[in-house]
Amino acid sequence: MVRRFFLLFSIIMMSSVAHSQNLNPEKSAPLPASGVSAPSESLPDQNGPVISKIIFKGLKRTKESFMEDSFKSYIGKRYNSKTKNNLESDLQAMNLFSSMEFSSSFAEGGSLELTVSVKEKIAFIPLPFAMYSSSTGFMLGGFVMDMNAGGQKDMFVTGLMWSLNNTMLLGLYTHAPRIGAPGFRVFGTTGKQNSIIRNSDGKELLKIENFNASLGTAILFKLNRYNNLDCGLSYNGFFPYDTDIHPDAYRRNKFGANSSWKISDQNWNGVFLSETSFGLGAAANIDTNALLSESLSASVKIQQPLFSKLRLNILSGAGIVFNGLITDNLQKGSGAVTILDDKFSSPKIAGASSGLEFAFLQTAKIGTFSIFGNYEFVFAQEFDDSLLFCQGFNTGMKVYLKGLAFPALSLGLAYNATKNKFYFSGSFGVSF
Repeated sequence: MVRRFFLLFSIIMMSSVAHSQNLNPEKSAPLPASGVSAPSESLPDQNGPVISKIIFKGLKRTKESFMEDSFKSYIGKRYNSKTKNNLESDLQAMNLFSSMEFSSSFAEGGSLELTVSVKEKIAFIPLPFAMYSSSTGFMLGGFVMDMNAGGQKDMFVTGLMWSLNNTMLLGLYTHAPRIGAPGFRVFGTTGKQNSIIRNSDGKELLKIENFNASLGTAILFKLNRYNNLDCGLSYNGFFPYDTDIHPDAYRRNKFGANSSWKISDQNWNGVFLSETSFGLGAAANIDTNALLSESLSASVKIQQPLFSKLRLNILSGAGIVFNGLITDNLQKGSGAVTILDDKFSSPKIAGASSGLEFAFLQTAKIGTFSIFGNYEFVFAQEFDDSLLFCQGFNTGMKVYLKGLAFPALSLGLAYNATKNKFYFSGSFGVSF
């Protein structure tokens, strides 16, 4: 359940926002004395005038000082088509604005003053949600979420998640890092759950009723436009009601340290915010019985537009746990696949998916509707230590509301051809 919490909110933070953008032609200023004309909508691929100032208009909740500090790295750069695309992509990646317009004028000496007029999304909202998975059933709940807390893209979340097997209270606050200014994250969860373990055939092998609690904090570094580094500490308390059900079902307090690094480039084409990234993660934990366990993970994402409304999506992931208990195993998300049971877990998993996503409808008032289809395969260690290989496909639809900083709807159908099993999932209020 705790892993599902982190998966849920990491996707909220990292999810691509696909909505229409209103771009007006660049407004030209009078010619300066040097005779150099102000830039037009058609920009050169290289060179161009030097940006001396960026002015943001239309800000309401977002602090102007935050925006100026976040984009100060563009000061001194030449304004050309590549720079403008990078600037648009960085603005879209903030997930705070539903539209933006660019205008420019020359300052003294021939440098450029760039004005960006934006319209903010609704970032603070009480958000009810519902999720359904054919392998885990319904989950309901509600969050109070602010994706722009303090007017500086901090994120605050508190709420309740409930299902027949789980009840969880949670809280999260993230102070967004900037280049040269680290951020931080603190979180806490507590709840009652039934930790269910299934094999790849969907057979239930173990059910551990327990109470659990977790706390954690991390320092977040944005090293440059492309590189991010996190270093954190965590605590997890796991208290089974029946300690005789399995040797791993003992009461324990687990303390851990973790770190992750990600290099990422994002590109906005007017429809999709596409990402190319590579990430590595490592963690070490020690518990009440002096059991030391370690884990390593890696992920790759390649999203490449083929046409304006069609893009290629390639995802892959791998993870391994050393000396862990059965409750420390990795779930299917670590392998970047959907064709396994939600309750399947393994100490070793690696997988990939590849497919297409098509934005079949965009409206100025509602947002973007997209459909997708992927081929998936995965390798994992089964509970009898045999090697598992599965392949199949998943397909579905997503809806992104233009005026909100949250994914709105997701539907998916996965088919494991190796096991001849279908898995359906759907969510409203949070996409996953």
